[in-house]
Amino acid sequence: MSKSAETELKHLKMSIRYLIGLLEEGSLVPRYDEATRREIGVVLQHLLHKVEGLPNGVPENLVMGTAVRALVEAATDHDETAHQEQADALERQMCEAEAWASIHGHQLEPWEQVAGSAMEYQTNCEMCGGFIYVSHNSNYNLLLETCERIKQE
Repeated sequence: MSKSAETELKHLKMSIRYLIGLLEEGSLVPRYDEATRREIGVVLQHLLHKVEGLPNGVPENLVMGTAVRALVEAATDHDETAHQEQADALERQMCEAEAWASIHGHQLEPWEQVAGSAMEYQTNCEMCGGFIYVSHNSNYNLLLETCERIKQE
């Protein structure tokens, strides 16, 4: 690696560390919430870690390829974590809805997935026909405070 490339790499590393510090502090892009700034910082740290581990003399195109791969890996990790958090939240919403319904005398039918969505489910009370909808971030409970109708046969 030439002296100018080494100097450029050193400046890039210093710039990334400075950017991460500003993101963590919150003075850079204050309209982003803290979690977003932290996520950007994690991606930059991942990028820096991948590039720092390269030996001297690696051609620039391989360095760039490593940087791109690091960004893709960080984005994939973030997406997997976010999806798992949403799945956990959905399961929690469903359990809370089932518990509330049971406490108030409702007998719920099996959950049905809402067409066109992997993170939305709905069910009805077998007795009164009341309705519950849940997603990973919301819960619409249209059941009565107590189950009042008996299932007609």
